Amino acid sequence: MDASSKITTVKPKRCAVYARVSVADHQSKTLTSIDAQVDECRAYIKSQQSLGWIMVEPTYTDDGLTGATLQRPGLRALLEDVRQDKIDVVVVHRLDRLSRSLFDLTDLIPLFTVQQVALVSVTQPLDTQTPNGRLSLNLLTSFAQFEREIIGERTRDKVAATRAKGKWQGSGTPLGYTVDFEQRLVVFDPDAGLVQDIFHRYLSCDSTADLINHLQQHKAKNKTWLTLDGKKRGGLLLDRTAVYRILNNRMYIGEALFHGEWHSGIYPPIIDLDLWKQVQEKLAQRARRKGVSNETRSPLEFPLIGKLFWHDGRAYKFFKSSPRDQKQYLYYVAPTTAEEKASGTGPVNMAAQQVQDIVIEKLRSHLSDPQEWLARLVELAAGPPTLEEGDIVRALKQLDEAWPQFTPQTQAQTLFNLVGRATVFPDKLAIKFNMPAVLAIVREIGQSGASTRT
Repeated sequence: MDASSKITTVKPKRCAVYARVSVADHQSKTLTSIDAQVDECRAYIKSQQSLGWIMVEPTYTDDGLTGATLQRPGLRALLEDVRQDKIDVVVVHRLDRLSRSLFDLTDLIPLFTVQQVALVSVTQPLDTQTPNGRLSLNLLTSFAQFEREIIGERTRDKVAATRAKGKWQGSGTPLGYTVDFEQRLVVFDPDAGLVQDIFHRYLSCDSTADLINHLQQHKAKNKTWLTLDGKKRGGLLLDRTAVYRILNNRMYIGEALFHGEWHSGIYPPIIDLDLWKQVQEKLAQRARRKGVSNETRSPLEFPLIGKLFWHDGRAYKFFKSSPRDQKQYLYYVAPTTAEEKASGTGPVNMAAQQVQDIVIEKLRSHLSDPQEWLARLVELAAGPPTLEEGDIVRALKQLDEAWPQFTPQTQAQTLFNLVGRATVFPDKLAIKFNMPAVLAIVREIGQSGASTRT
């Protein structure tokens, strides 16, 4: 057979399309933004048929979800199929459809690299398998994140301008208020009476528990409101958290928060200033008796110090109470804003041991079954002294088997060293481990084992 009759076989490349829009399009249109993205990606894949590119169905889409988080059903389905080796190329219309966060993208790219999956943007030529392509990827993502931050800054300026005029933006108002036809915040008398009663009773009650019991006996509830997508929220019995949010909400003395500061004389007040000052003094006295946050706590007490964040990047603080009945209570304190306190939304405080137990369980699951870590650890261990996969697996399993014998102090110190970042979502805790630190412990265990055998 001569050279002209030879047939070149091109290996097929399975191409998956991912598309996303930030705000769901509920209007009747023949072509939505997602449809446009998918059509352009399909056309691009078809143009690469000579290279063996074939379309994988169905497409992966997220309609009405922000690119600032990875918790998207369509994206999670895509990543799961990547892990199961069902995809060779991921095609997007533009890189920010995949993620607007440089931090999130640095988590996605290693997954694609380990699975040998290429990332292609139809409108932004890049090849993630070359140094130039990775540089372009980081630059593009940086600009996407910059754009998102600019949008956020403009939104904050708009909210500040609205509040300076005494108007309210959002679907839920604090208990005691409603909005008029001009979107101005006005007092709603039935609920305002309940707020005033809470302030007065807090001063007269011997304990907060007595106040809570009284409110729940009388079926006092927080405000019922609808989200922008029509979901009902609130309407629950007032508990300790809700009461403290009411007692600390400066909106009730007519102040509004914008540009990071409280400004007086903006909203119609429900509580007079003298009553407010008395309540704040009593709150401060009780805080001094119970103990206050101490920024010099040891990592042995709080091994997630500086590593625990709400999913939008706000850091948790920490709190250790004064001794009470021979017990002390340790909490990671939520970075809740005044607006979140007013509306009853946002992060909540968490018992330190409860959070740490979740992280330890996740850590030990990786130690006992290190397959998810193995490729990264082998890559890091390439330099001298080299470690084989078997050595790494044995060392991690030895660490897992020895864990129950560690003292609480050793466990806390190990946790502090190995956890890189823990991110709290409304429904889950995402943990990123410090892989160089894991490798350091693996080497240490390997050296100890070698010394013992010698």
